[in-house]
Amino acid sequence: MTRAQWQAGVMGSLNVVVAILAVRLILLVAVVGSIALTWEAVAAPDPWRLAALGIYAAVVCVPLVWLSAHR
Repeated sequence: MTRAQWQAGVMGSLNVVVAILAVRLILLVAVVGSIALTWEAVAAPDPWRLAALGIYAAVVCVPLVWLSAHR
């Protein structure tokens, strides 16, 4: 096996790992944001805060979870 083939193999596997971690990291940040927003909405119940939580979940968290599951 030549050095160029070995380097191509290592770079290919690193690209796969980076792609998987990038999707998971974005999902983790979205879920942490959702938890923080939920904490704020539950601390002082207000219809506007609950609406913001619902919109955030529907627009950010649900699509990211769907994309993460179908990748």
